[in-house]
Amino acid sequence: MKICLSSILIITIVLGCLFATIVMAHDDHGYTKNFERDDHDCDDEGSEFAGQMAAWLLLVANFPVALSLLIKGTNRFGSLRAEIKKTLEDLNRTQQKVLMWLHYYLNPAMLIIAIWHWLTSRCESSALPELGLIVMAAVVVLGILIKFKLSPKGFRKHIYLIHTQPLIFLAIFLVLTAGHLIMD
Repeated sequence: MKICLSSILIITIVLGCLFATIVMAHDDHGYTKNFERDDHDCDDEGSEFAGQMAAWLLLVANFPVALSLLIKGTNRFGSLRAEIKKTLEDLNRTQQKVLMWLHYYLNPAMLIIAIWHWLTSRCESSALPELGLIVMAAVVVLGILIKFKLSPKGFRKHIYLIHTQPLIFLAIFLVLTAGHLIMD
């Protein structure tokens, strides 16, 4: 039953991402083969699809983490009855068992696509894309080190603390948002 629900969820997410990517690709640049702009020295040819795909993968890959944080925050700060808190804990445990593989495997895939996006849309007028990519790559690599226990045991706690640091997430979000706003 869990495998069936997971399969339906995955298919829905993938099809939704593909549909949204195709629809959103028809933006104000026009639908032509060459997206080069005159207002700055950036090469945007072919990179829009990769950027959209990386963004959707980032969203889907981190959905289980966001859901878990939401449930834990509700339990911690909400004034709920004990049975509702227990139900939320059970729900969180179940969603982590069913969905956390998305976080583990889609984030490295997203990083590969983000690198492809960067390679096909290099912009010499700003260093924000490189900075965002470097920080994101570091967080993904730290996550891989945690998941597959590739680091020495004494370092795992420190790596985990860095990987789960909210300020790093905020920095990635701000740098990527600012970088993309500058590019557009």
